[in-house]
Amino acid sequence: MTYAQEATAEPRASAGTNVIAGILAYLQDRRLQPGDRLPSERDLAERLGVGRNAVREALATLVTLRVVESRPNSGVYLRHMSRESSFEALVLLTDIGATPTPTEVTETMEVRAHLELLAVSLACQRRTDEDLARMEAILARTDQTLEAGGNIAEMDTDFHIAVVDAAHNSVLVRTLNAFYRFTARRREVLFADHTQGLASAREHRQMLEHISNRDISKAERLILQHMDRATTYWSSYLET
Repeated sequence: MTYAQEATAEPRASAGTNVIAGILAYLQDRRLQPGDRLPSERDLAERLGVGRNAVREALATLVTLRVVESRPNSGVYLRHMSRESSFEALVLLTDIGATPTPTEVTETMEVRAHLELLAVSLACQRRTDEDLARMEAILARTDQTLEAGGNIAEMDTDFHIAVVDAAHNSVLVRTLNAFYRFTARRREVLFADHTQGLASAREHRQMLEHISNRDISKAERLILQHMDRATTYWSSYLET
């Protein structure tokens, strides 16, 4: 299934993201290489059956994400995505229905683990009583959902965001939010397994205790254990 097909199969995809998906599908189908020139806005509009303004806006987004490069008086050219595009480009592809490759999953987990490590360390130092109360409330909802046999993907994300917010570093918050968007669908799959939900909730409860006690070393050890468990799961899952 192409990016365009996957995107139109997703009810949450907007008209704008469908145009982006269509352009990416065209690039994929035509096997364009880094440095190749894209067709004109008019040609793309005709191929996709949309207006030129929609194509122009989609290309502007892809320029911002460093997927393509606009050269004055020359045209729009494909960049080398794995070396030049932004991480937000991967997030966008996931948002519109594309499936990350095993390599992309592994590499993002490696980077995310170090960011989470920084987040819990800062959270131990900077957390407020309000931060702790927020985490406690999320864990209460998590327990209720598990008792009902539900999927805790949303609560798992909420807890991680609460920890990062407790670090009180806006750049770290924005960076990790992109990682959480990138993994949203995979979390749904992971926590369809009730045992994974129970294990995550147990570790989150321990993490709250360490952050409350400002115990940086224990919090860091636990978050690495937490990320190792997720990495092991996905390595096994993607090999099947």
